[in-house]
Amino acid sequence: MKVVRVEEAVGMVLGHDITEIVPGEFKGVAFKKGHIIQEADIERLLRIGKEHIYIFEINENTLHEDDAAVSIGNLICGEGIYFTDERGKS
Repeated sequence: MKVVRVEEAVGMVLGHDITEIVPGEFKGVAFKKGHIIQEADIERLLRIGKEHIYIFEINENTLHEDDAAVSIGNLICGEGIYFTDERGKS
């Protein structure tokens, strides 16, 4: 992963979840890992205190960890064994 200024991260892939806390109103994920940063995201990221973010540097020689997990799951599953992703889909 690489640290990048929020204003320079448009089009890059977010390397981690970002939590937003609004006291008395909301606490949860504002942006999920894997989100592609858009121009419209910059204001919100700065508002929640993120001046720099970690981005994924994925190229043709890199396998994303989620894709690796699916590949491993497919290799080890046999008759009567299955796996689901984090949303419960097979």
